[in-house]
Amino acid sequence: APPLGATSLLEYDAVRLFVERAHAVVPTFHLAENNAHAVVEICQRLDGIPLALELASARVNVLTAGQIAARLDDRFALLTNGSRAAHVAHHHTLRAAIDWSHGLLTAEEQTLFRRLAAFAAGFTLDTAEAVCAGEGLAEKRVLDVLASLVDKSLVVAETTSRAQARYRLLETIREYAREKLDAAG
Repeated sequence: APPLGATSLLEYDAVRLFVERAHAVVPTFHLAENNAHAVVEICQRLDGIPLALELASARVNVLTAGQIAARLDDRFALLTNGSRAAHVAHHHTLRAAIDWSHGLLTAEEQTLFRRLAAFAAGFTLDTAEAVCAGEGLAEKRVLDVLASLVDKSLVVAETTSRAQARYRLLETIREYAREKLDAAG
């Protein structure tokens, strides 16, 4: 299929949100052929997470869309700007918002959450039980704790059109979980 033009990209919610917020920061910002690829990359790499897109779009006053996309390897450092975030203190940075959500998890949920960071390409329940159980998380509890993380939108469940359900973390969430895993040793 031919690549989508800049105008048709605005049909995607994430692209439209980024462009609207960027335009609010820099009124001359608009989606064009010269920045469309970078805007799509930003939206994909930030998993379409509205807070992340809003924080990224706030940077168009100092960076081009291409520069924002290039700096997303360290998204938690890049995505800080209280003026564009919600007025609630725990939403002033993407990290703070995820920290706040993480703090609401039970000890079992936190344990499974950080251990799931080991799965870059997704996982099944069987692999989660085999790899993540132990030291504070019984194998028989993995299903219930995983279901709780799915309910809290920290894990994405793909349960249709498959013989066996698969699960994954959004890349932004997986990066955060990996940091927690590293910190836990």
